[in-house]
Amino acid sequence: MVATNCMVGQLGQFFYTGDELRCEDLTKYSRYGLHPIRLGDILPKLATCVSDPAKKPRYRVMLKLGFGAFATVWLARDLVEERYVAVKVCQGSDTPHVSRETEILSDLRKIVLEKDGDQGVIQLFDVFTIKGPNGCHECLVTEVVSPLSDPDVRRQCSSGAIRQIVQSIAFLHEHGIAHGDPHVGNFGIALPQLDQFDEDDITEYFANPEIIPVVPRDPSFPLDSVPPYLTPSVSLAEFLQASNSFPASSAMSIRILDFGRSYRISENVPLLAGAVPNAIRPPEVVIHEIYKGEVGSIWSKAADTWAVGCTLYHIKSGNELISTWGSLNDHLVRAIQLGGPPPKTWPEIWKKRDHHDGNGLVSFDRFKAWEAREANRNSSRHPHDEERDVFLDLIKKMIVTDPDERSLMADLLTHSFIEKDLLASDASG
Repeated sequence: MVATNCMVGQLGQFFYTGDELRCEDLTKYSRYGLHPIRLGDILPKLATCVSDPAKKPRYRVMLKLGFGAFATVWLARDLVEERYVAVKVCQGSDTPHVSRETEILSDLRKIVLEKDGDQGVIQLFDVFTIKGPNGCHECLVTEVVSPLSDPDVRRQCSSGAIRQIVQSIAFLHEHGIAHGDPHVGNFGIALPQLDQFDEDDITEYFANPEIIPVVPRDPSFPLDSVPPYLTPSVSLAEFLQASNSFPASSAMSIRILDFGRSYRISENVPLLAGAVPNAIRPPEVVIHEIYKGEVGSIWSKAADTWAVGCTLYHIKSGNELISTWGSLNDHLVRAIQLGGPPPKTWPEIWKKRDHHDGNGLVSFDRFKAWEAREANRNSSRHPHDEERDVFLDLIKKMIVTDPDERSLMADLLTHSFIEKDLLASDASG
């Protein structure tokens, strides 16, 4: 196996590292980085909660669910409500503060309660800030979900999942919020079924978890800044499937996750492109980045729409809509070929020989581009049929190069693909 830069950096400081797909980068445990957690910790530990000094230990850490560049996520048992929760422990800061993610989730929670429905937004139960060796860390306690980044989970999604995602993003936009990072890993399936199991059932299934000791090469390394060991992330979907308790396709409740890049449209925000995978990055954001803000635009509700269109195609087909092979310019050309002619104000950076047609011009014939794209979906699970055509029509309304010409998410709620699934859902419910 070829060592990545991440692994090389870790091996330079530590004797052992875990699988980078299942374990976080140990070098992230540093000043204002990740907070060291051990299985069995009860958060917040006594005298560590700076947002509420009187807050008592409540959430017992059971398993690691995931991690990112800026947080780790843990399955925990709420000892007060006697339920399972997910605890997201964010990267550190020098002083306690309430993040934009918490502010937006809290505001959305109030709106959801008024509407008497979940609206597809992950439920936020509690927020507190702890102080540790690497700084002050905000902790968000939410319902437990299974992210759609898991291919096995994604394959079980039906048209109902597509509809719910469109509805939930439309809900955000209606209330003046752009998500900023709507890729497959930031959508998930709620797992209330977990609460029917005892802790012993879960710990027995995941018995003898892999433990990777954290041993710094430098004997003077501050050990309190790192956990004593790493443990890989686990899949609760796997546990529920083995127990025949994973939600059926018709009963899935989809949630939007991770509002760390979300913002209110009325606010001035910095460029968000760096957080978004290239595969779903809208052309106006790409060209804005390439030309250092001279053309194009920063992330917006319209950018959400493009990214969601790419994500829905990925969920439904099992393939990425736009290949990430090659340079950012190559990606931009492929995106524009599917999305149609760009605004005339954009520089014609796509005038390169390898993108020319037989006449020496770049083709913006969307029909031909989509026809070629569909002809190449060799690994797709869905035959080309009438339902597929209706689904593609939905996606094509979102994958439009000019953001001003892109459909609004609210308008897509009346699309025939969405309405048909809604009628089927009402009939079965």
